[in-house]
Amino acid sequence: MKINIIKALALSALLIPIGCKKDYLIRDPYGVVNQSEYFRTDGAGLKLLTSCYQPMLDTWGYTINKVAIGDEVVDNAGAGGSDPGDRPQTTEVGRGRPLASNALLFETWANRYKGVGNCNIALEGFKNEGENLIQDGNPVPESTVKRYVAEIKFLRAWYYFDLITVFKEVPLVIQVEEPSVRKEKASLAELRTQVYQDLDEAIAESNLPRSSALTSAETGRVSKDAVFALKARAALFFAGLMEQNILSGNAKEEYVLARDAAGEVVKNGGLSLLPDFQDLFRGDYQVGPFSDECILGVMRKYDPGFGLIGDAFVIMNTGRNNVGGWGGNTPTKDLAASYDPADPRKMFTIISHNDIFRTSGGGQEVHNYRGYFNDFDLQHSRKAFVPQQYRQDNDLQRTNWQPYWIRYAEVLLVYAEAIIKSGGSSAEALPYLNEVRKRAYVTTSKTDEPAVFRLFGEELKPISEAEFNSTYAIKASDDVLEAIKKERRFELALEGFRLYDLIRWGTYANTMKAFYQKYGFADKGRDANDRSWPFPIPQIEIDRSNGVLTQNENY
Repeated sequence: MKINIIKALALSALLIPIGCKKDYLIRDPYGVVNQSEYFRTDGAGLKLLTSCYQPMLDTWGYTINKVAIGDEVVDNAGAGGSDPGDRPQTTEVGRGRPLASNALLFETWANRYKGVGNCNIALEGFKNEGENLIQDGNPVPESTVKRYVAEIKFLRAWYYFDLITVFKEVPLVIQVEEPSVRKEKASLAELRTQVYQDLDEAIAESNLPRSSALTSAETGRVSKDAVFALKARAALFFAGLMEQNILSGNAKEEYVLARDAAGEVVKNGGLSLLPDFQDLFRGDYQVGPFSDECILGVMRKYDPGFGLIGDAFVIMNTGRNNVGGWGGNTPTKDLAASYDPADPRKMFTIISHNDIFRTSGGGQEVHNYRGYFNDFDLQHSRKAFVPQQYRQDNDLQRTNWQPYWIRYAEVLLVYAEAIIKSGGSSAEALPYLNEVRKRAYVTTSKTDEPAVFRLFGEELKPISEAEFNSTYAIKASDDVLEAIKKERRFELALEGFRLYDLIRWGTYANTMKAFYQKYGFADKGRDANDRSWPFPIPQIEIDRSNGVLTQNENY
């Protein structure tokens, strides 16, 4: 009892106000600088710019999330995992009527709005204090600050476009707000205007370089070609919604925007496809990310000395059992069946049960996909897999795997589609479509070099240019638009594009219902209908807004 009394007296003494001057209580905390002081510290501007890229470096909140939303909730892939209870948030969205408490959707919302918030903070800071920036002891030139601002405007448009693709209408926040401020959803028209405004201002900035002008040290930073490519991608989406009367506007004029933006990259970007599709996903990541095909990616490198770790996308989406992964991202039988057997992209996109790869010690690693949730499809992503010789210490978490968020191949397909949809002829679009197909059939290797045996490589044979032109090239007499749609699936599968395509084409509901009727696995597509999209706004955000933010009317 005495000890308790002594403790109470001591605590009371600590709580008694001590005679002191009032200004003692209002001093800035130690270790905290205000905005003006921060902008006078060396390297502050580059650090602030980097913070705007940071959400894209988030393995779970961005890389894994973006591919889960883009491919695993639709007909390209399943969530996979150890059992049906693993990552149920992805499986739930795949059924077509997710709850407002869905963790995958909240992850999307939180990550992208973190990006938006960081961009707003940076833009305000550069506006108010940009002239005070110092880098390596020297004043930062005004031209450099303008380039920073252009990059940030692209990134803000990028994050907002991700949100629009999933939720359709979301709050529009383009300045730093007090934490207590909550906003209702902006209209789709307002969001479209803001996305284009940010992108057009970035395009107009003369200090933002083209991809060809980026130095090797700047690989991964936004270029003017990335801005044009995103504008073309967004215009295709908005045009599709206009055709479905979801968004008011002239769809043909929107397709012209897509055509002109993609055309600028194709005609003036100085970019090209890698001759061998394999070089994008071999596993060493020494060629693809630094090639003229990669317009925007997130540079990853395992370097513990600098606190850099490999992207968890690799271990998450590699087969379990002896292979050592966690079994996520399982390509569907439907995706595999969609490929022509002569197309090597099938092999470089999908690994099959019993495929064999070389180990770093000269042995063999047989991929065993039995005994867990993947038992139905028995397939995993080759694009996610890093063979042993390209890992450090054979560790799937110690790799240089990197995602591609904009590839030149996509821009070529966007351009071909936009030409036709804006009123151009099939003959005008064919060269760009067939450029992508020719790379696949003619110049891409027919052997997966790190492998000993690949099931989907058994029927592959060399194809000459003459054979390609006569047998595999798309002709003007074909349904060219339908061929472009199929080509997007073959080329971009498991890179996060499929949901975007199905929504803008207005085929999401029918595609998912047909998938459920044919396969029925994990009830994917069971509840899909014309009111499935937009997906529900996270309930926690509605609760935090005290009713200012309202749920999408279809949920």
